[in-house]
Amino acid sequence: MATPLVIAGVRLIDGTGRGVLEDAVVGIRDGRVVSAGSEVPALGADVIDANGLTLIPGLIDCHVHLCFDGNADFAGDAERMTEDDARARCAANAGRALEAGITTVRDLGGIGAATIDTARAQRSGEVTGARILTAGEVLTVPGGHAHFIGREVSSVEEMTKAVASLNEAGADVVKIVATGGVLTPGIGATQSAFPQDQLDACVAEAHRRGMRVAAHAIGAEGIDAAVRAGVDSIEHGCYLTHPIIEEMIAGPTWLVATLAAPDRISHGGGGVPDYARAKSDEVMEAHRASFARAVAEGVRIASGTDAGTPFNLHGGLAYELRLMHQTGMPLHRVLTAATGHAAQLLGLGDLGTIEPGRIADMVLLDGDPLTDVGAYEQVAMVIQGGRVVVDR
Repeated sequence: MATPLVIAGVRLIDGTGRGVLEDAVVGIRDGRVVSAGSEVPALGADVIDANGLTLIPGLIDCHVHLCFDGNADFAGDAERMTEDDARARCAANAGRALEAGITTVRDLGGIGAATIDTARAQRSGEVTGARILTAGEVLTVPGGHAHFIGREVSSVEEMTKAVASLNEAGADVVKIVATGGVLTPGIGATQSAFPQDQLDACVAEAHRRGMRVAAHAIGAEGIDAAVRAGVDSIEHGCYLTHPIIEEMIAGPTWLVATLAAPDRISHGGGGVPDYARAKSDEVMEAHRASFARAVAEGVRIASGTDAGTPFNLHGGLAYELRLMHQTGMPLHRVLTAATGHAAQLLGLGDLGTIEPGRIADMVLLDGDPLTDVGAYEQVAMVIQGGRVVVDR
């Protein structure tokens, strides 16, 4: 069991929206927060003098691909990769995320069972890295976007069986591909994929099993179908319309925009296939306008990077948060999108804020994220489950 810990002299932003508490003291015991305020707890604890640094909840990246390293040719990399290679990458990339203050990630598509195996290893302590929720493999139409990291489904019966199989294999969430995508050759980014009855069956079976559903959806028609099916999150959402936004707000659906994904493809280095760069350039302007509209109209938003896609490296959530702010999201909402709101989307009620009883995931920053979005790049210490795992 970890030694009790006290963090003193800290600027506390607890993630609840209560603002900043200066010269605060946070007590941790048995991996959980026991106090967060102005009083020094009697814990017989090790004491860390934060010396005015800012303490925030552990960051959460709701969309990553741990099997991938940001290589220029995502599809080619997937086709060459073995499961053993994929497991090694997963462990290394979970470690890179943790180094950047990301204490939890949600993986939305990998090679075989690699991400499920790595999530188990992380929970048992064999792998040091971000806590992992995972979809395992994605569900897509035959020959559809991301078929090289997925299972191909062509009927309601197959959909129900596929969701059950992923659940029994140890997946935490279902990732369904509702439209085309940027990184698959021969498929338009915005074209719709699954018919409504198969989307409905996916959500029904997943929810029956206590799993949430994330829908890759770029084009408006596919986004609308996924939202009508009741998915828990739209990933990317490049062409949101006002009626779709109204449906999202009225229903359960969040947005995880991954603004960094097309930005990195279009502005990264060489080697990206021409088809991928062309599609990325096509959607990027609409993507940013769509995100700005979602912010202005009050869509529930959680942070996600799509890390692992070309030039989009693990641990790069700070860049995504910068883009979110530059595209219209106020700094206080950026913070909650990456902490408390992300935890809500993922169903992690013990995470996301620094309050008594919550799991002690937190990050010390040498800067103030409520006045400077660049503060997320200035990680001084990371605490995960009450243990100091990064100390600079």
